[in-house]
Amino acid sequence: MEFANETSRHSALALIPEFPEQVLCPPYEMRDEISWIDFSGTDNPFGMPQSFNDAIVSAFKNGIASYLPDREAHTLRSVLARTFGMPVESFLVGSTVSNMISAVAQAFEPGVVGVSMPCPIEYIITLSNLGHSIERISVPATFVTPHADALEAQGMRIDAALLANPSYPTSRLLSKSTLLSYLDMCEWVIVDERSIELTLGGESMAPLVREHDNLIVIQSFSEQYAMPGVHVSYCIAQPDTIAHLAQFFDNTCVSMFAEVLAEPSAIEHPRLDSVRAFLDSEIPWMQCMLSLIPGIDIFPAEANYVMCTYHNGDGMKLAVDDVNQLSSLLQLEGFLVRKLAGTPGLKPNGYFCVAVRTRQENEKLIAALRRIISPSS
Repeated sequence: MEFANETSRHSALALIPEFPEQVLCPPYEMRDEISWIDFSGTDNPFGMPQSFNDAIVSAFKNGIASYLPDREAHTLRSVLARTFGMPVESFLVGSTVSNMISAVAQAFEPGVVGVSMPCPIEYIITLSNLGHSIERISVPATFVTPHADALEAQGMRIDAALLANPSYPTSRLLSKSTLLSYLDMCEWVIVDERSIELTLGGESMAPLVREHDNLIVIQSFSEQYAMPGVHVSYCIAQPDTIAHLAQFFDNTCVSMFAEVLAEPSAIEHPRLDSVRAFLDSEIPWMQCMLSLIPGIDIFPAEANYVMCTYHNGDGMKLAVDDVNQLSSLLQLEGFLVRKLAGTPGLKPNGYFCVAVRTRQENEKLIAALRRIISPSS
């Protein structure tokens, strides 16, 4: 086992040449004094629902902090069962998405896990810490997850896979046929769907768990309900698969918020349709506006964030040299974007990611980018 752990750590170090820049998080007491518009996240652009805020405030007034949470999350699992039309036993509740990935990865013997890249750094750290070796799954030209047959043609053998729908930071959806090819090849497959409700026509792969006992879909309240400071995530799988995961799961991470927000989530879930209707037009608009700014190239986006590059060359006389300078100047103007240096699977050559927020906020960012990059325009 020690040898397997050392091997996976070396592969992880090769995939993480540097750690990505941390999101700027000022002390809590300073938040009200800061007027930045945050384009560095992937949260619902409409913000946290009022019903969630009301439920949290009421819970604290009624003494939520005085009670231990229900580690089995019976209330939330019952709500999820109604929402998805599946048995209560098909859900395992935890905190962060990384927490749920760990719950799956530790329930199986260490092996070779194919990871769709580029990806969040947590994927690599979590799998490596649990003794798994990592194989890169990528098509750099398009950033679309390749069919599993393409791996076999290259002589690549994997035991499991960690995929995303949509992927971060590339903002690409996972096709059903591609997922099915990995389910045929692998002992277990995780699909991270934390942002599936915030996409351009994306469909969840959760219904496929009914026919595939090796599929685990992970979703989260944090992105879809714009509450990055409150972590509630869950696995969706067949009851026998969930029972296997639960044997190895440390459920002390389950928060009281899983109970408090259970019933409001049942009310708010249908309302996500209005967010998706907005994003159906706003995601293409944002891509178009970004692509018209000198020096910025975009990649096709299918979720509420757009991956971009910045390049000042080929005879262009722009006022900004590189992404680092661009990010700093945007902060001075009151905007935060996510620099992607250190992202596993991306070359360190000027990538950054911009969230899709409300139209008013998006217009302000576009105007600031034009003003900063090409002052004379």
